[in-house]
Amino acid sequence: MFYSFCKAQIFIRAGNRSSPTSQCFSFHQNYAIIPLAVRYVSKIAGDEHSFTVSYLINSCGLSPDSALSVSKRMQFETSEKPDSVITFFKNHGFSQAQITNLIKRKPKLLLAVPDKTLLPKFLYFYSKGISRSELARILSSNPRVLEYNLDKNIIPRFNFFKELTDCDDKKVFLAYNNCPMILTYDLKSVFASNLAFLREIGVPESIIMTKLVVHPRIFARNHDKFRRYTEEVKKLGFNPSQQLFLIALKSLTEISRSTWERKSNIFKQCGWTDKDIISAFEKNPRCMTFSEHKIIATMNFLVNTMGFKPSFIANCPYLLSYSLERRIIPRCSVLQALVSHGLIEEFNVYSMLACTEKKFLQRFVTPYEDLYLLKLYRGKQGLSE
Repeated sequence: MFYSFCKAQIFIRAGNRSSPTSQCFSFHQNYAIIPLAVRYVSKIAGDEHSFTVSYLINSCGLSPDSALSVSKRMQFETSEKPDSVITFFKNHGFSQAQITNLIKRKPKLLLAVPDKTLLPKFLYFYSKGISRSELARILSSNPRVLEYNLDKNIIPRFNFFKELTDCDDKKVFLAYNNCPMILTYDLKSVFASNLAFLREIGVPESIIMTKLVVHPRIFARNHDKFRRYTEEVKKLGFNPSQQLFLIALKSLTEISRSTWERKSNIFKQCGWTDKDIISAFEKNPRCMTFSEHKIIATMNFLVNTMGFKPSFIANCPYLLSYSLERRIIPRCSVLQALVSHGLIEEFNVYSMLACTEKKFLQRFVTPYEDLYLLKLYRGKQGLSE
């Protein structure tokens, strides 16, 4: 059986905005607290860790709590080695924010010998067509590969994934960004059994390879669990020969049973039936992966402000995919103005939201030569004229 549904209550609370005065006061408060926090953490850490803690805070941008936690697992008495690592990353185009992010995830990289352990990997990635900016962006979020041996781990796994998917070098590294395991774990047996099963149930090779490059994490799961997820998707009526089958599989692997039930309850509170939920998932499996806040806010606007029936949204669940603040509210505000002035009577809300900004302006704003419409549209987007 697929996930069961249960009742739940949803509470929405609006946050308060602080005034400029209070923000200024908060800044001065925080600024004054920083030296005290450093002294406090250093005192707790003990003399042997105090240099490490101070360095992590002052040079790497870690919070006092994070610095203290890291210092319990790693210490250094001078700044020579960590300075050389930070300089290395800066020389390769990493911003201070990216360096902080990287060190938070893998602090032991501060003990690396850059020319020996980091430079060969960077040169290898550059040789595969990865630009400095792309490398900095990806590694600052997923630095795990920098801990692995280039010749024994990275190169063989890079070549394996490239041969498996028949994609170019750059796409292999971009796939790593979505699933670091492709370069840090031996996934040959896992991929082999899962891909074989998909072929067995009729998923076309072209669809498998396309999804494998873009979303390799789907296929990197324990085979028994992978089979269970796949069977659930089949029970829902998705056709293995169609691309939507793997989209649904991806969605199910990303949410737990409790999450499914919680989001189902939210949709029910917004007016959907059990049948609506399944129907919407069949049309747009991503709808169950949206945050609870996004679901509530978007459904509230479309139903209570725009007057659409919940069943209409369930029948066209791609409406939930768009940004509420940047697309739905600005465009719907323009349409409300046009309808209220009798300038239009009927419109297709989905095509109105799906079209590009250029086409939207050409169809719903520019023809009326009304500066108010453009101001309304830009204002709702939060943009200046």
